[in-house]
Amino acid sequence: MDARLPRADIDDRLAAAASELRCERRRIADELEALEAFADRVRSIPTERHTPQDRQPVGVATEAPSTATGLRQVREAYESTLMSVPHYVEEYDDTYVESLAEEFSPDIASALTDGAAFNGRCKRTLLSAVETSRSARDSLVDVVDRERQSVLDAKSELEELAAECADLDATEFGGMRFGTLDAYRSRLRVMEENCEALSARRQDAIFDQRRIQRLPAEVPDVTVYFYQDLDADYPVMSVVAELLDTIAAQRRRVEREMSRCRS
Repeated sequence: MDARLPRADIDDRLAAAASELRCERRRIADELEALEAFADRVRSIPTERHTPQDRQPVGVATEAPSTATGLRQVREAYESTLMSVPHYVEEYDDTYVESLAEEFSPDIASALTDGAAFNGRCKRTLLSAVETSRSARDSLVDVVDRERQSVLDAKSELEELAAECADLDATEFGGMRFGTLDAYRSRLRVMEENCEALSARRQDAIFDQRRIQRLPAEVPDVTVYFYQDLDADYPVMSVVAELLDTIAAQRRRVEREMSRCRS
């Protein structure tokens, strides 16, 4: 970290993280609205019963399949809601089948694209899947809000530590008494401890996010997803690590002068 402008650097980097979180929250809100609109449309679609062609009553003419079947209406509803959110192409750009499989399940995607009719069972299963998706996004909103507050809390602490580092960088330790230098060293140790405590709190916050999302061990942390467009997957931890390096460098300066006092 550049010791001459550490506070501005921290502000820029963590402001970028907060901006990513605001955008993510907006995307989730758009998708929640789309899911609600889709569910309303699905509830209004009548269910159908499929009668195989070879069991049609004798003498009854077979009508050509209608383009306004339940399955077609489901597709139209899905494409005009979930596939029409502002960020869809940029974020997903999936086909109808791919989106259904990702959003709900491959089985539901198959039932809605390869099935013969939109029957009662299919409708109930789909509405249940919509509710599951809504619940998952509600949980993700909570994770985003927790993460944003954690970043803001860390930003305040890190800016104070960075300002103190800048003051120390401008301090000339040469010629100071041993006791004065020892006081500076003690203060630097406290600063290190504060950084390490902040790092531990961030790790706890990330663990809590994994617990809330029930992520398997092999799945990356949600912060990796939140900050995929930034230079660091863990922006707060990255700043903490650089501050610790800066503090260690200042401590070495102090200890060099302390060794000269002894000699």
